[in-house]
Amino acid sequence: MAKEFVRPGKGLINDQRCAAAVYRHLVRHGVDDGLGFGAPSEPEEAFALSHPDDELDAIAWDWIELGEGAEPSRDDLEIARALTSGPRLAAALASSVELRRLGKGRHADVYRQLALIQMETFQRRARVGSGEINPLDTFAAQFEELAAKRRFSHEAVALFHELRRRISLETRGPKSRDDDLSRVIERIRGLRAKTTEQGCTEQEALAAADKVAELLERYGLSLSEVDLRQQPCEGFGIDTGRRKHGAFDRCVPAIADFCDCRVWSETSPSGTLRFVFFGLSADVEAAHYLYDLVAIAFETETATFKSGIIHATMIGGEKRSAVNSFQIGLARGISGKLETLKAERTAAVFNSTGRDLMPIKTSVIEEEFEKLGLSLRAKDVNSRRRVLADAYEAGQEAGRKFEVKAGIE
Repeated sequence: MAKEFVRPGKGLINDQRCAAAVYRHLVRHGVDDGLGFGAPSEPEEAFALSHPDDELDAIAWDWIELGEGAEPSRDDLEIARALTSGPRLAAALASSVELRRLGKGRHADVYRQLALIQMETFQRRARVGSGEINPLDTFAAQFEELAAKRRFSHEAVALFHELRRRISLETRGPKSRDDDLSRVIERIRGLRAKTTEQGCTEQEALAAADKVAELLERYGLSLSEVDLRQQPCEGFGIDTGRRKHGAFDRCVPAIADFCDCRVWSETSPSGTLRFVFFGLSADVEAAHYLYDLVAIAFETETATFKSGIIHATMIGGEKRSAVNSFQIGLARGISGKLETLKAERTAAVFNSTGRDLMPIKTSVIEEEFEKLGLSLRAKDVNSRRRVLADAYEAGQEAGRKFEVKAGIE
């Protein structure tokens, strides 16, 4: 129970509610083993829910105890969003209906609110390219099927559709963009279309990345703190088509950092690896462009390596190891270059303007990210494969040769 109130990097976010949840769980499911809780022998009124869920029920009872008209805190909402799942959505819907039947309007309203929060969270995730593409469509079909088999009440299905109509009325897409932002995004998209059609080498990829950075800098310098806080946050999911991590994936964190985005990996519904970039709209567009750019450079440079002397001298399985080693070195070189460029760009902007908007941008992104209800954890994707020194050095050398010259016009 306590673990549900622990967030990575934050620790225990609400110790009083955690203690209350542990107490409530003990009263319902256990006995007092000397903890001194003093559980009452006769509850005020006993009732059983058809879809009990300890974590969801604990939050619901905490909110019920807040009293009429009281709004959940930001921490409360964060906990509720983090619990978002299909089974808990079904539990919230069913519990709301059942409690309404028992005449417990306040209880029913709280579960209704929890169901609405979960549905909104699913929608937000889908909008940024995470999770199911149309999650509420999937749930609608599942709930209808369960109701037809009498395993889910028709009233709960009706409540789901009622809340869904409310979401469609209240939930709007990204905030309207100003003309300058639209021009920046269209310019980045134009660069992306041109590059993906023609292909590129590593030097051209970095030159294009420099051009994107220049565009973002021009726009960023014109923003005030107020303007920055009004910028929309968006996301974009990129399906790799692979089920395992590869050498190229080592570049993804550097790409995200270069474009001031957050990024995470997840398994798509089809079982493939997906990366999701999240941040301000122009930055996400830039990350998408740079991701494609580096992917093309990987293909180009790998093809060049395969036609070279090192690869030709390998035999059998060593050729595959050589290619993997080269790509690991290439990823290391590209990532290092992007990190250097980012540091130089940040310093140049601060020196020329005397201001640093990054903390504000970070807070805006973090605030919007919380609404996705995702709990991310760091994962080591380093491969334990044997790395061939010559091939690795050749890849790293290709990365070190990146030169920032005139951008792609």
